[in-house]
Amino acid sequence: MKWFYDVRKSLLGRLILSILIIWIPFTAFVLGGLVIVSRHLTKETINNQTDKVKYYSAIINADIERVMQSMYQLCGNKAIVEFTGNWKGQVDYPSFLAYLEAYNTIKEYRNISMYIDDVFVYLPDSNEVLSANYSIIPADDIFQTMKKDYLENEVSFFHFDDALYYISQGSNSVMVGIKVSLLDIRYTLRGYESEENYDYLFVDSETKELLGRPETVSETGRQVYEKIDWEKSETQVQKVDGSKYLIDQIGSKANRFLIIVYMNRAVAYRTIYILYWIWAATSVVLLLMPVFLTIVIRRIINRPMEKLSHAMKLVEQEKYDYKLEMDESKEFNYVFARYNQMTEKVKNLIQEVLEKQLQVEQAKYKELQMQINPHFLFNSLYMGYHMAKSDDCEAVGDLCMYLGDYFSVLTFASNEFISIDNELKFINTYLKLNQMRFGQKLNYRIHAEESLGDYTIPPLLLQPLIENSIMHGMEKCTHPCLIEITIRENGDRIDFSVEDNSGVITQETIDKIRQIISLDKMPDTYFGLWNIQNRLTRNGDCKEGLYLEKSDSKSTSDSTISTEYSIFRISFSIAKRKEHYV
Repeated sequence: MKWFYDVRKSLLGRLILSILIIWIPFTAFVLGGLVIVSRHLTKETINNQTDKVKYYSAIINADIERVMQSMYQLCGNKAIVEFTGNWKGQVDYPSFLAYLEAYNTIKEYRNISMYIDDVFVYLPDSNEVLSANYSIIPADDIFQTMKKDYLENEVSFFHFDDALYYISQGSNSVMVGIKVSLLDIRYTLRGYESEENYDYLFVDSETKELLGRPETVSETGRQVYEKIDWEKSETQVQKVDGSKYLIDQIGSKANRFLIIVYMNRAVAYRTIYILYWIWAATSVVLLLMPVFLTIVIRRIINRPMEKLSHAMKLVEQEKYDYKLEMDESKEFNYVFARYNQMTEKVKNLIQEVLEKQLQVEQAKYKELQMQINPHFLFNSLYMGYHMAKSDDCEAVGDLCMYLGDYFSVLTFASNEFISIDNELKFINTYLKLNQMRFGQKLNYRIHAEESLGDYTIPPLLLQPLIENSIMHGMEKCTHPCLIEITIRENGDRIDFSVEDNSGVITQETIDKIRQIISLDKMPDTYFGLWNIQNRLTRNGDCKEGLYLEKSDSKSTSDSTISTEYSIFRISFSIAKRKEHYV
């Protein structure tokens, strides 16, 4: 028995014994059980395929239900209500604006689903409809018929050719409709079932009438439709032209139509039969060649796999310089060559990723610098317009000069650094422009140590803070407001602060602002402060970012400025630097 012991200890012997001990009884068991389990496997296969179709059909039905919900929402849409109530068939500027808003609204609703072919709104006073596809068009016979049946018989679902129509009317008498394409639904179902084992019919869920153009339904489909037992909701098996067909009804009562799915059972059987023969043939071949396969595996696979395993362990240790020698079979030499190329590419990709990360960070930094509110320019131009109308030429001249100074700084805002003197010139111009707009309600003071003028900072740090004090402070208070900007030296750092005495900022608002500016993504409000926070925290000299606080009022020598209101202050500190600047 010594030879048997030696065989068990060798790799080749273990492989042979493993194949004989495991594979022979397993193969015999499987081949013997094929007859017993064939019916069960066939049933499970058909059920699995049917469940898949039901799943995708459920997605479509859910999408249609969502479309109908959007139709109900559209009835109460403000733009639609105003346009349909005021449209008399004549075009003037206000009615054109109302039309444009309503037209854009229904086009947006049309795009919420790939199955929506059109969205339309009845215009009661002009016998027309507003269509997402055709704008304002006369209500043809189809639109007239649907409207009449809806008003007289409360019929809300219609079908013509390959289109389904859903009509709804809100409590405000606005009547809207959605056109759904059966062709798009059919193409979607075809896309889900790439093997084309199934076919589909569409039926009215109440009348059981066949939907769609006649030419889209095959002769087999018509025979299947005629043999459906509508009293049964579960899966049916019907015989058509000598073949048995599996039939399912899938649909939602809310959508008013059913999807009839049918397939030939023999199609599902075919795959299983092929599997049986392949399995039997493979089992016989493997039973006759266990030893040969063991030797081949040992020589061709085991040794090169050990080499490849060693190389991959080195990759796990981030060692990419090891190269595999091309001394194995053609296939493994190909794998070895790909491994060598992979390690080389990984090294290059690591370097490229590091470089691109740096470029992305720089691009984000530049983007954050250039986010300036365009409404300021619009307000200034409108203000200049009114000044010109009032023949206030001197004020117009001042406005133009201030705007020129303002945008001369913005032109170079993409530079990495700007001197404090130029930043002060910019914010002083910005405040003067706002003072021309708000008059005596806006007062400001700038306290800056002259010795700090040559130091440099990232551009446009103070303007968004001042803009915040104006928009969220001064504009919302009823008394004259004072904005103070302070720049002072603090050892090897420079402290900046912007404060206002509007008194409208509460501690709750401050907590909200702190939460907003800490977000990773730009918010809808306070995006100016979020911008500055991101720029400061990206700067290695100011990781702490903005500091927000509220304090009691302080006295002032200006009798026109109220001292009764609390102070809201935003401050930050950055290290001194003197970089090249414009």
